[in-house]
Parts: sequence; structure tokens; C-alpha cells
Amino acid sequence: MTETNPLIALAAYALAIVTAALLLRAVPKINRHLTHSGESRYASIDGLRGYLAFGVFVHHSIITWIFLRTGVVDFPPSNFYSQLGQGSVALFFMITGFLFWNRLLTQGRQHDWLAFAVSRVFRLYPLYLPLMLIVFVTVFYLQGWELKESGIRLLGQILAWLTFDRPDVNQYHQTGMLISNVTWTLGYEVFFYLALPLAGMVFIYRGSWLQVVLCLIGIYALYQLIGWEHSLKKHFLASFLGGIGAAYWIRRPNLVAWGQTRLAGIVALVALAVAFTAFDRAFSLKPLLLMSLFFVIVASGNTLFGALRPRSIRWLGEISYSTYLLHGFVLWVMVQRLPLLVGLDARDTWTYLALLAVCSCLLIIICSLTFLYIEKPGMTAGKTVLQWFRRSRKADKTLAEKIAR
Repeated sequence: MTETNPLIALAAYALAIVTAALLLRAVPKINRHLTHSGESRYASIDGLRGYLAFGVFVHHSIITWIFLRTGVVDFPPSNFYSQLGQGSVALFFMITGFLFWNRLLTQGRQHDWLAFAVSRVFRLYPLYLPLMLIVFVTVFYLQGWELKESGIRLLGQILAWLTFDRPDVNQYHQTGMLISNVTWTLGYEVFFYLALPLAGMVFIYRGSWLQVVLCLIGIYALYQLIGWEHSLKKHFLASFLGGIGAAYWIRRPNLVAWGQTRLAGIVALVALAVAFTAFDRAFSLKPLLLMSLFFVIVASGNTLFGALRPRSIRWLGEISYSTYLLHGFVLWVMVQRLPLLVGLDARDTWTYLALLAVCSCLLIIICSLTFLYIEKPGMTAGKTVLQWFRRSRKADKTLAEKIAR
């Protein structure tokens, strides 16, 4: 079956990497950004992000292909293509768990929670808000600009989408399919961010038993509150533990030294290959353990024989949030709407593969632009807002001291 052929994924990855390499040559701003950012402490993880985000795109492209021919939305019949989506998301959760838990372990009580909160808001929303606007405009365009809901219900739908839920908009069936429903993972990310200070107080700061109990109750309350809307699943949340484990792993010099060896690189690739081919679901014990083993080796700085090192891969990592968030809509436009407008039959194998090839290149171009002109300015705006908060707090403190005198 064509939808199980791994060569499709290899070809799509090759096109994405070549497109990224050409952009690096053709767009000085991209080249300057990578040069300025330099080699980060966790450059191997930066490279991994690029593979993961594009893997989710390939996963959804296979699902879309099957849907066009059968009318059924389901996981691909191939374990590999199924895990390109699920396994990539699990590894994304591990990256989140690793980066922020590692920061907590490093900074301890000096951790800047205000900076953390502001940075997360300005990391998630600057790109998400335009995408949300595109979804709502697309729905009303497809419905001939007819309002089918009351103003109150539409407002409720807007608020739900603002919290990364995906209710149908204006009675448009399965609105979330316009973006391949990718925002479900953001609910898990938000839960992790909100629970992080409480978890830190339990496992790192270690206060009184009463504090521990209250924090655990708080984590459970957050789980219920966010889960009420997003249906959080415990086995999905377990993915974060792989990243948290890696934060402890890298504090053992002997483990890091082994993790950077050629043998460790082979072990990592074998573990990933088994997880992606022997299992059809990522969020169960055995595949999560295999992917955690893979991840701790990458977190040790192993570049997997150079596969995570090229500048083109690093650029794919930089634009990974754009790739993840936008690929569903790009895919919907290119393989579901465009063929209807130009008279193509996307159910035909070669037609679909041609559209997928164009989509692979176009996605990297679009996401490079959104990173440069939306994501990056958004992160800069976050730093400006943080400075404003700090100046305001400092001014308030100075005023309070003067009044006290």
C-alpha cells in the first residue's frame, strides 16, 4: 500500500531540508539569525525539534490522503506513519519537561517566575491568534458569511478557542479539522506550565509537609480544571516524565559522557526505530521507555552521527512551532481546497504525491516567514513587556518606601 511506504516520508523530509538550505543561502536575515543564535547548550535538541514538527505534518498528510479516498479519519495503517505523529508529540512533551525542569534544578529558588509566565504567553499566542483568526474567517467564508449562532454562543466559541479548545465554530462541522486539530497538545503544555511551580515546591524546594500536601492538591485541582475542557489523559502526561528524567541524567557526568559516544548513538537510533515500528501507539509504557532512552542520549549532546547538526536542520528546529501550528491549514488548502478550484483529483496517487511535494516546500517557506515576522517579534515584545513589569514593580516599591518614611 502506498500510504505505508516510508519512501514518501523520506522524500518529504528531503524536500523540506533542501528548502531550508536554499532559504539559508537566499535570505540573509535567516542566516544572520542562526549566526547570532549560535550553538545553544542543547543544540542537538534544537535539531530534533525540526524533525519532530515536520514528522507531525507527514503523519497528517497520510491521514488526509486516506480520508480523501475513504471518508474516514483514522490513524495510518503503518506503525511508522502513526508514530510520526504520536511519537513526535511525546518527544515534544519530553523536550518541554526537560528544558523547564532543568531550569528549575539549575536556578532553584532564584527562578524568575514572572519572566517564565510572560515568555510563555508571548511564545504561544503571537502566532496562535492569527491562526485562530484565519480559522474563523475561513469558516464564515465557506458559509457565505451567514451567522448561524447567537452572539453569546459565538463569543463562547471564541473564548474556548483562546484557551486552545476546538469547538465547532458557527455550526461548521469539525472546525478543528481545518488545522488537523493540532491545538490539543497546547492544553497539555499549559497544564505543565501552570503545575510547574507547584511541582517545584514539592520536589525541589521541599517545604513543610503541609506545603507539600497543599501543592499536590493544587496540581490535582489544575488537572481537573484544565481537564474539564481538554480531557487530559494521564498516559499522555507521562511523556513529560521522560524529559524530567533527562534533567537529572545530564547532572551525572559519567552518564553524559556515555551518552555522547558512538555506541550511545546506535542505542538511541535502535530504541527510536523499535518504538516507531513495533508499536502503533506512543503513549504506553514500552514505547515511552524506548523514546525516553532515545531522548536522554540526545539531551546528553549526541548529534546522532551528525543528523542533528546541519544548519538546515537547526533552521527547521527554529521554525518548529510555526510548522506544527500551521501545517494543518496549509495541508487543508493545498490538498482539499485547491484541487476543487483547479479541477484536480487529489485521490489519484500521483496527483496527491505532487501536491504533497509542493506542500512540503511551501510549508517551510511560509513557516520561515511567520517565524521571522510574527514569532520572533512576539518573543521580543515579551521581553519588552517583562521589562515594563519590572520597572513598574520597582517604581511601586520605591513609592511605598517613600510613603513608609
